[in-house]
Amino acid sequence: MRIVFYNIRYGTGSNWDYHFPFPFSGFFRFSTTRIRRIAEFLDSLKADIVCLLEVDGGSYRHRKHCQARHLASLKGWEHTFSNKYDSRSLLNHLPILSSHGNAILSGQPIISSKEHYFSRGIKNTYLEVEFTEFHVILAHLSLGKRARKAQLQEIAGRCKTLSKPVLLGGDFNLLHGPSELNPLTITTGLRDADTIARPTFPSRMPKLRLDYLLTSKEVEIESMEIPRVHLSDHLPLVCDFNIEKRRGGDS
Repeated sequence: MRIVFYNIRYGTGSNWDYHFPFPFSGFFRFSTTRIRRIAEFLDSLKADIVCLLEVDGGSYRHRKHCQARHLASLKGWEHTFSNKYDSRSLLNHLPILSSHGNAILSGQPIISSKEHYFSRGIKNTYLEVEFTEFHVILAHLSLGKRARKAQLQEIAGRCKTLSKPVLLGGDFNLLHGPSELNPLTITTGLRDADTIARPTFPSRMPKLRLDYLLTSKEVEIESMEIPRVHLSDHLPLVCDFNIEKRRGGDS
């Protein structure tokens, strides 16, 4: 099975033209052309599950259509979308920002999906989707170290309650390095899927490792690739995996 994690920056682009004619002006541009190119790229990967961060849920940038719903409809897939900010946040009531979210698209049947709320951080939601043999958790963590630490603790607590194997991924914003993950990996037993720790940001000349995939021990990693594609400021994670059969024949 193949799963993809990709921060698509709302389909607004990357590189220097994103900041022309003024800094961050690309944030306000229409995204339909870039989303079409992202759709073509995702289609070429032949993935079974696609986890997207920084998805536009329906602002003017994508003609008031949810990018996740649009991308899923092109393949006849299911999808689930979660706003990045909870309903109490002022950001969730502002133009453009209110449409910011994350999404999971799937060609596999989705049993259930849940939106969880962090106790700290501006970006204070994460998405959990249950499949037949495993759970996928998608998170975009805080830029603040203290808030990020609390968020990782809360994700660890959630992972410990799940009976099926877990694939936990997303943009973790680990500005102080992967050692920030130690408390979570020790508590949960999750393992880093990219054993050679490749950087993912910025996409043209990646120097920082911001994007991660952690998996339960029952998840057998067949391959882990990071394609050098420049449709966003992040590079995508592409992972082929199997779920090891438990003793007794259960999966």
